[in-house]
Amino acid sequence: MREVGILGTGMHPWGKFPEKSYVELGVYACQMALKDAGIKWTDIEAIASGSYFWGGMAGLHAGHQLAAAMGETGIPIVNVANACATATSALRQGWMMVASGLYDIVLVVGLDKSPKGFFPGLSEQPDDVEFLRWRMVGASNPAYWAMECRRRMEEFGTTEEDLARIKVKASKVGSLNPNARYRKNFTLEEVMNSPMVCYPLRLYEICATSDGAAAVILASMKKVRQHTTKVIKLAAASLASPQFGDASIRLPLLSFPSEAKAPHLSESAMAAKKAYEQAGIGPEDLDLIELPDNSSWHELAYMEIIGICKEGEAEGLLRDGETELGGRIPVCPSGGANSFGEAIAAQGLLQVCENVLQLRGEAGARQVKDAKVAYSQVYGMLGNNSAAIVVR
Repeated sequence: MREVGILGTGMHPWGKFPEKSYVELGVYACQMALKDAGIKWTDIEAIASGSYFWGGMAGLHAGHQLAAAMGETGIPIVNVANACATATSALRQGWMMVASGLYDIVLVVGLDKSPKGFFPGLSEQPDDVEFLRWRMVGASNPAYWAMECRRRMEEFGTTEEDLARIKVKASKVGSLNPNARYRKNFTLEEVMNSPMVCYPLRLYEICATSDGAAAVILASMKKVRQHTTKVIKLAAASLASPQFGDASIRLPLLSFPSEAKAPHLSESAMAAKKAYEQAGIGPEDLDLIELPDNSSWHELAYMEIIGICKEGEAEGLLRDGETELGGRIPVCPSGGANSFGEAIAAQGLLQVCENVLQLRGEAGARQVKDAKVAYSQVYGMLGNNSAAIVVR
């Protein structure tokens, strides 16, 4: 397998855009990526696209919808659906296309317009038992996250103030990001006074559902060096699923083992392990991290899962300012999902785009000093999880 580089990136700002279709968002991101790469649409040899869950049959073939808008050229297109890990799963597909030597330049794209409120189920079929159970008890995403967070509070002494501090930290950098949906700098008091959604998670500690699109152009290192002196390598793109005996609570299931016989959030731990092995590095080599901070609980849990610290130590790093911009290991210096909201088919590529900006030294006021290695990870329903590492 040959090394794979990132030739260009592009994003449409995150938000709610009722006047635009998901294809229009994707076209914008694609055009930005082509401009960044300095190549033409006809230079793209293949496309790996995230499927747009909410768009029916056409949405499941979002890559073909994008190609029809950009101008069909007859190239191969693969569409990937992997819940909230869709975008980075598509990235892994694109990585394999280039790493295998099959293609030299591949576009990876995610385009998404989310429904308002909590994500709905995709099926109303009477034989979809797990979905019906989930729907009948009203267990939306925050309920699952809150149960996990309550367990953490009991085990490690996490406080409500800790959860609020994560939002405050995210808002500081999110307010500086021109592509973020929420650009307000929140105080601890404002977060603590926001409505309780599902104890202990408050409204401002949970990410919104958003519209957005992101694109990454992958290429052989030879092609990358022909077009830029700011060479960024995609050192890892991993994918993992749960291990039997994991007692994590997963959407949309309503039961789990009472005694853990596998690591907590095992799919996340496995994806991280595979990414480190593929890149030939460890967590001690990371300069910044983009994590799936769908809620404040997620950031604490994932810092430990990926090896930044031991179990129960994440709160200490947070309180000491180690995870802030300028700290030892900045977490979500983009502002994270907390500042962007989640657009599931594009979220993982947003993280990669942000990390590439950091490694190029183009993140402006959010710049992590002398960043060389950046990590990102997303996870989804039923234990889909993928991670990516970029290096310069």
